[in-house]
This record gives sequence, C-alpha cells and structure tokens, in this order.
Amino acid sequence: MSRNTWPLALVFVAAPMTASLAQEQPLICFGNEPFWRLDLTETGKARFSTPDSPVVEYLGDANTTAGRKESVWRGQAITSDGGELVAFLHQGACSDGMSDAVHPYAAKVALPNGRHYTGCCRVPETLNVSATVENATWRLTELPGKTLPTDYARNAVTVRFQAGRTDGFSGCNQFMGSYTLEGETLVLGTLGGTMRACPEPAMSVEEAFLRSFSGALGVAGAGDELILTPVGGGARLRFEREVPLPLEGMQWEVTGYNNGRQAVVSPQTGTRLTLMFQDGQVSGSSGCNRFHGSFTVEENRLTIHPLATTRKACDEALMVQERAFLNALESATTWDIVRGMLDIHRADGERVLTASSRGE
Repeated sequence: MSRNTWPLALVFVAAPMTASLAQEQPLICFGNEPFWRLDLTETGKARFSTPDSPVVEYLGDANTTAGRKESVWRGQAITSDGGELVAFLHQGACSDGMSDAVHPYAAKVALPNGRHYTGCCRVPETLNVSATVENATWRLTELPGKTLPTDYARNAVTVRFQAGRTDGFSGCNQFMGSYTLEGETLVLGTLGGTMRACPEPAMSVEEAFLRSFSGALGVAGAGDELILTPVGGGARLRFEREVPLPLEGMQWEVTGYNNGRQAVVSPQTGTRLTLMFQDGQVSGSSGCNRFHGSFTVEENRLTIHPLATTRKACDEALMVQERAFLNALESATTWDIVRGMLDIHRADGERVLTASSRGE
C-alpha cells in the first residue's frame, strides 16, 4: 500500500467520542510501498517506524466513535520537538495487497511532518518466538539491493539461535554473539567473529547484512520462513529454514583431517580421502586402502568403532597419511553439518575432519 494524501478532517469525526477500551486490544498496523509499521501493543504508547528512519515513540490514548466501528489514536512524540501522531482505525476486512491474508482493521496514519500512510492492522498472535527461531539453521533469502547465493553455496549467509547464543556466517566471516527474546522482539548483543577479507560481492553482502542484523529486531513468520525487521529502521531480512544434509547416505570427500600433531591438514595432492555412513557401517578410502567398520550415532554424538582396511602397500608418505586419518576418525565424538560441510570433532574439542558432499 502506498503513501497518499487523504483529508485530515476524516480524523476529526463529528460524532460523540467516548473513552475506549481499544487499547486492551493490541494492534500492529502496517503498509507497503513504502513499508511502515505502527505498534499499538502497549496501553498509552505507540511506536512508528519505516526502514529508513528510526523508531519514534508517542504517548497518548484511543477514543472510539459512539455507535461506529471506528476509533482514533492520538499521541505526542517523546522527542524534544514533539509533534502529534493521529491514527484513524476502522474495524473491517482489509487486504494488504501483498498476500491473500485479510486483516481485521484498516488504518490511516498522519505524522507530525505531514506525511500520511494507509494500511491494515492485525491482532498480534501469541507467538512462541523461541519455537519460531531457535534450534534451526536459517539461510538468508532476501536482503534489499543484494543478490544472494543459492542454497548450500559456501558463501550463503546463515544464522542459528540456541540457548541465548547466536552464530552463523555473514557472507565472508563467521560471527557469534548473544541474544534475548522479549515478546515478539529479538534483541542481539554485540557480535564478534573472524576478520577475513573477501572479494566482492561477499564483502558488500556481509556489510549490508550486519547493518540490519543488530540491535532489536521484530520477529515474524512461521514454519519454514523467518522475517526479522530492525525496530530502529533498516533492511528487512527474510530467511528460509535450511533443510540439513543428512549424515547417512551421503558420499563425503574429506577436505581436511587432524594429523595428530595439533593441525588439520589437507589430503596430499593426488589422493582422496572419502567416507560414507550407512546402516551402522562406515566405509571409504583412506588414500591407499579401503576401510570399513561400524559406528553408532545419537543426535550429534558419534562413535566410530575400530576400523579394518585392505592390505595394499603404498609409499611411506601415503601410509603416514592413512594412519593419521584413520586414527583421527576413530577419535570422533560429535558431528555437525554447517553450510553443507560435515564437521567432526573429538572429546577435547579438537577438529577430527571436515568433508564436503561429493560433487559440491
């Protein structure tokens, strides 16, 4: 819905006004082209925002027109220069023009600077934000002005939330930090991370993402979609729940393994280290010989039982690599798949190996 002009006189209705209990019915009003949002979720307070301007809070109250399904919310800005916001709310079916959803209220909003907006209002759901955002990997699918990588690309922007800690990949670097959930708002703490430099467009994607992925973010979405909207203004971030690759049934090609000397190294040039987990059996190539054995897995815990190999003899360098790789594999205790890469660790936290799915 677009910003337009409409007679301000509509707000000042002639019918008698009475104090309303409408504020006990919280509403979130919004519009598109340009995007705007008005939160009427706290008694006596309104918060108005657009993507390119900070949130402005207003203190006021609502009145309803006697005998009509209309109310007017009026309030003064909590700023040094003040100014009045007036929201004219009409109870009735309203289409947002962007989806098939029908909302219960239509809204017209006048700001102190003379701008007018039209849109719809919805009743906030009793959203279980924790169940919506946590314990999943979210892949960024929409960042205004930027072209994003496709699924499972190595530089796809991803984020995870779990038990007050967030981590992910911002397009060039890994990041981590803390968060809290306050109603329908996600509040991020200071983020830290690696400091690599990457070629374009990875750096500009990362910079744009981190500008929006900070501070307080409104949470919306359900199921496999998550939308985070900066409360203080900024680009809206749209994510899709990433379907994780399975440990079992995949052909994994090792990209790095622990050599037993506190280092993760790449396989020797011209050799391939592979593995596959299937039906309780793990097998693959250790660079010279084929190996096989049994494994058990429970959630992210992994146990590799003693491995057996064929008896082919290779040059000494390959045999040293084979022994180090198999020793590392037998020390595995946990596994994870991050951005399409298998990541296995041992009990002391040291990495056992990393591997990509065959053909990626």
